[in-house]
Amino acid sequence: MNTVLELLEQSAKARSAENWGELEETSIQVLRLINKDARIDASDLKTIVRNYLSSIIGSGNFLVKLNNGDSVKYQEGLGKLSAFIKQRPHYFESIENILISAQEIVLLALDPIPANRNKIAKNLRELARPDLSIIICNQVLANTRLNYYALTILCGAHCDLGEIDKAIELAEIALKYSPEIQKTFPLNALVRAHTLKFKTSGDFSEIGKALAYGHTSINLKLDIFAANAFVAAAIASTDPDEIDYAREILSQAEPQLRAADISALFLAYQAEQALAPKNVVVESIDESSDDYFAIFDSLFDLVVRDEGFVPSVPDLRNMEQRFAGDGWFLQGLCNVPCPTCHLVSLHSYRKHFTRYGKEMHYWALVCDNCKSATDSIDYDKKAFTFISSDLEENFPIASICDECN
Repeated sequence: MNTVLELLEQSAKARSAENWGELEETSIQVLRLINKDARIDASDLKTIVRNYLSSIIGSGNFLVKLNNGDSVKYQEGLGKLSAFIKQRPHYFESIENILISAQEIVLLALDPIPANRNKIAKNLRELARPDLSIIICNQVLANTRLNYYALTILCGAHCDLGEIDKAIELAEIALKYSPEIQKTFPLNALVRAHTLKFKTSGDFSEIGKALAYGHTSINLKLDIFAANAFVAAAIASTDPDEIDYAREILSQAEPQLRAADISALFLAYQAEQALAPKNVVVESIDESSDDYFAIFDSLFDLVVRDEGFVPSVPDLRNMEQRFAGDGWFLQGLCNVPCPTCHLVSLHSYRKHFTRYGKEMHYWALVCDNCKSATDSIDYDKKAFTFISSDLEENFPIASICDECN
C-alpha cells in the first residue's frame, strides 16, 4: 500500500499534468488513510483537500461555459468529501474556509451574474484553481472592462501562477478605477504582489512599494485584511520599525488578541517566511469583505462598482430620477463604437417594467470613455439599431432579466 507521502507525490504529478481522474483517485486514497488515523500536518491536509476539490472541478466547464451548467459531478464529489469529514470532523477544522468556498461555488453558479462570477473566481483561488479564476475574470471584464473587483482577483490569480508583473499591472488599473471607499482591496493586492516580487527578485525597491501601499491602505481603512497584508510585507522587509508598526496595526485590527498572542503570531510568521521558498508569500490568498457583493441596483451604484465612476446624466426626461431607482442590471458591452467618442466603450444597462400588460425594459447606455449615461432616445435611429441588434445577439435580454425568467 502506498504511503501518504508517496500519494502526495503522485497527486502533484497528476495535478501538473491536469490528469483530473488520477488526481481524484489518489486524493481519495489519502483521505481514506487519514480516516484510518494516518498522521498528517495541517499544511498537507489543505493540499490534499484542495487537490481533491480541483479534481472534481476538473475542466470547470460548468463554471466557465454559461450554457453548460451541469454541476452534478462536482456536487456528488462534495458529498463524498462530506462523508469523509463526518468520520473525523475535528480533524478537518483547519480547512473550514476551503470547504465554505467549495460549497459557495455551487450556489453562486445558479445565478451567474457578474458579481456572483467574481465571487466564484475568488473562491476558486481559495481552492488553488487560479487558472479558472483567470478565465472567469476575463469573461466578466469582456462586459465590464474596468470592474475593479474582477481586476483585483485577476491580480491575485496571476500572483498564484508566479506572473507578478502582469498581476501588478492589473492591480494598478483596479486601483485607478475603484471607488474611493473600495480602494483598500486593490491596495492590499498591490502590497502582496510587490512583496512577492521582492521575495523572488531581492529588489529592495519592491518591498518599499509594498510597504508604501500598505500604509496607504491602512490609512484609508484599517481592518484585518489590510493588517494581514501589511504584516507579511513588514516581516519580509526585516525593518524593525515597520515590524513594530505592524504589531501595533494588528493589535488595533484584532483588539481581542493579547500582546502574547501577537508575539506568538509574529514568530510563526517569521518562521514561515524563513522556511518558505522565495516564490511563496504569507497570506497569498486575497481576502476582502463582502461589501462588493451587497445589492447595488440603482444605475449609479452599478456603474460606480463596475466601472469606477459616477456617470453624468442629461437633465432630460426625468432620467436622473429613473436611473436612481432600483432594478437595474448590466446587459453587456456593445461591440458597436459609441456614436460620440467612436470607441468601443458603450455598456448597456436595463430595467424591467410592465406597461399595458407588455413586458418591456428601460435602456441606460453608459460610455466609460465619455463617462456619461443616457437613454436610447438621444441616439440616431440607425445608430441605435446597430447598437441594440449587437447587444441582443450577444446578450439576449430574455435570458438575462430575472423578471423575464
